Amino acid sequence: MGIFIKEKERGIQEIQVDRLNQRVRRTIEEYHMLGSGDRVIAALSGGADSVCLLALLCQMKEALGIRIRAVHVHHGLRGAEADRDAEFAKAFCAEHDVPCHIIRVDVPGLAAKKGLSEEEAGRILRYEALEREALEWEHEEEGRGGVRIAVAHHSGDQAETILHNMFRGSGLGGLKGIPYVRGRIIRPLLDADRKDILSWLQEQGLPYVTDSTNASVHYTRNRIRSSLLPLIEAEVNQGAAGNILRMGKLAAMADSYLREKAFRWLLEHEEEKAGDNGMAGSFLSQEAFREEAGIIWSYGIMELIKRLAGASKDIGWIHVEQVLGLLERPVGKQVSLPYGLCAVREYTGIFLCRKEGPLKEADTSLPVVETETFSYKNGAQIPKNRYTKWFDCDKIKGTPMVRTRQPGDYITLADGSRKTLKRFMIDEKIPRQIRGSLPLLADGSHVMWVIGYRISGYYRISNCTTRILQARVKGSDAEIE
Repeated sequence: MGIFIKEKERGIQEIQVDRLNQRVRRTIEEYHMLGSGDRVIAALSGGADSVCLLALLCQMKEALGIRIRAVHVHHGLRGAEADRDAEFAKAFCAEHDVPCHIIRVDVPGLAAKKGLSEEEAGRILRYEALEREALEWEHEEEGRGGVRIAVAHHSGDQAETILHNMFRGSGLGGLKGIPYVRGRIIRPLLDADRKDILSWLQEQGLPYVTDSTNASVHYTRNRIRSSLLPLIEAEVNQGAAGNILRMGKLAAMADSYLREKAFRWLLEHEEEKAGDNGMAGSFLSQEAFREEAGIIWSYGIMELIKRLAGASKDIGWIHVEQVLGLLERPVGKQVSLPYGLCAVREYTGIFLCRKEGPLKEADTSLPVVETETFSYKNGAQIPKNRYTKWFDCDKIKGTPMVRTRQPGDYITLADGSRKTLKRFMIDEKIPRQIRGSLPLLADGSHVMWVIGYRISGYYRISNCTTRILQARVKGSDAEIE
């Protein structure tokens, strides 16, 4: 009888192990994370989640047709414990025949220099190190498939992020949580539960290390993980974490829909004109606010402020509320906005413009555009994000660069005809005062992408496309990782 029970328990464990493998494979396929020939850099801290991710990728590499390297980032914190983690990562990779690179960074130094928390400084340096490794591997073997960075966020991290963003006053963009794919970064464990990860490691007999700071309540995320979320599940609803994740997916769909509706609302109602103060800017008439729902106005105003500012940092919903509040105020009233912008109540609507005075350096800086190349499979889902675009790599003649407009610039329309960039900007109703500073991704004089607007029809994906160049504006996603 005892033997039968043990065999039954073993069978249940094997099913659970198999389910984790299947769940991760399903996530990889659903979000088009990996293709045959891709190269993967696995971020290996040595903790349970990253060990599970690397081991699963090793098990799947033949079936997926991928090659794997690992990177361990030593943050210069935790003394002997951090050295232990680095040695563990090196030994684990050697045992699994995975090339491993240990990278040391100075988290305390960056935190002191930039006035950041050590948590934020560590995140910045970690992703910078992983990105450098990916670029180096690309340069080592050009044309050999894309290089992805796999990180081990799981469903618990997703729930914590959504709660954290909600408490910080985020809109729907923050409530959608951590993206499954962002640029070259992929998160195959994002649908996996922490308990299933630990069970899988135990069944596989795989060791891991524990970071003592994970138990500290010094970090907000740790307090949410160790105190708040367990309390909610114990006192409110045992299924709270699952409900939070479902809410996040709904928020992501709603945010995408509302952004698109707001973009169309702006196209229809935004006017370029000189205001009563003589400054050039963007005008929205009172009639514009009688169409669509208030949430569309809010999204539209947010996008307009970001576009006029040329940045998104430090712009929040409080600024949108201030602008919309002008509808109830007398003519002439105005509010100050970040990046030297202001909104003014005029007789027939609201006018947004830059205040008089020289622009600050931050106002005119070009965004960082991250690029990567990878193979294309017919039917792959093309990103609909306004700040992430795919281009047919084989049609690019030179080296794409981010710049502002130059004489002779042109763009190709969807029907194959050419249009000068100046004419395009006029037809798209792009305000005159921002045309000269609007960032472009250009292949010589051929504008591939007017960033924030449209891409050239010449570089669009077709049935003949074999390779993709993905371009993404760094920092364009409102998220905490």
